[in-house]
Order: sequence, then structure tokens, then C-alpha cells
Amino acid sequence: MAKRSTNSRGATGSGSETAPARVKAAPADATKAAPLDPSILRTQRMCERRAFRDKDVSISRMVGDIARQAKRDVERSGSAAEAWRAAMPAQLIDETWIESVSPMQIVVGVSSAPASFAVDRALRAGALAELRRVMQIPGLRVKIHLGRSPSSLGPRES
Repeated sequence: MAKRSTNSRGATGSGSETAPARVKAAPADATKAAPLDPSILRTQRMCERRAFRDKDVSISRMVGDIARQAKRDVERSGSAAEAWRAAMPAQLIDETWIESVSPMQIVVGVSSAPASFAVDRALRAGALAELRRVMQIPGLRVKIHLGRSPSSLGPRES
């Protein structure tokens, strides 16, 4: 007995039936027969422009990743930033920024060599002890990195 299959309409058959022939498109001469009214063309163009556009989801995953990373960074460096502002002299806060925070180390960026020297002097004069006390990390280390401020670099190019 031959295997019976179903076609696209759900009918069963032996598989040897042929599909009905498709209707061919109208000849090009038939479409050019009557020109459309300019007001109809204008209305069609307006409808195309005003049609609902699907949102571009190609970057949605990247935007979500950036938002999650920013939230993590704020959670990690939030207490360190507050402790840094409390421990450092006011004139040095504007010239420094926190680059990274790990459980035992804070990497601080400075904009110039004189600022780096001033931060080092402030840390040796008691700011490091204050940071360790406020953050409750007795072995905390502070690394100073000389470079350009992230705010002066502008937007990143991809």
C-alpha cells in the first residue's frame, strides 16, 4: 500500500497529484493603461510616511547591557566615591576620578603630575587611613593612574 500524504489544503493523496497552475501577473501594458490621479498618489505617499514603523531592536540588547553595567558600576563604586569625597581635600576632588574599585583596591585617575603628587601627599597625610576607616577595609590600597579624564574624552566611537 502506498504511503498517503496531505497537501497544503489538508487533503490526503498518494503524492502524485499536481498542484494547480498559478496565475501569472498582469502584463506591463495593463498597469500603464490609466494614470492615477495626483491626489490619490499624494494620499498614498502620506499613508506610507505616516504608517506605523516597527522599532529598531538591533541595538536593544546592547543598550540593556550598558544599563546593567552602569548599574553595577554605581553599586560597586558608590560607597567608594562617597568615602573618597569625604577623605580627600576639596581642591583635589575636581582633578580626580575613580576608575575602578575592587574589594581591596581603588584605582584613582588624575589629570596631571602635580595633581598626582598632591593626591599622594594627601593619602600619606591621613586620607588613606580615613578611607580605610570609612570603608571598613583595613588593607585597602589606592593606586594612582595618570591620564585624561573620561569626561574630556567625549563620546566613544564604535
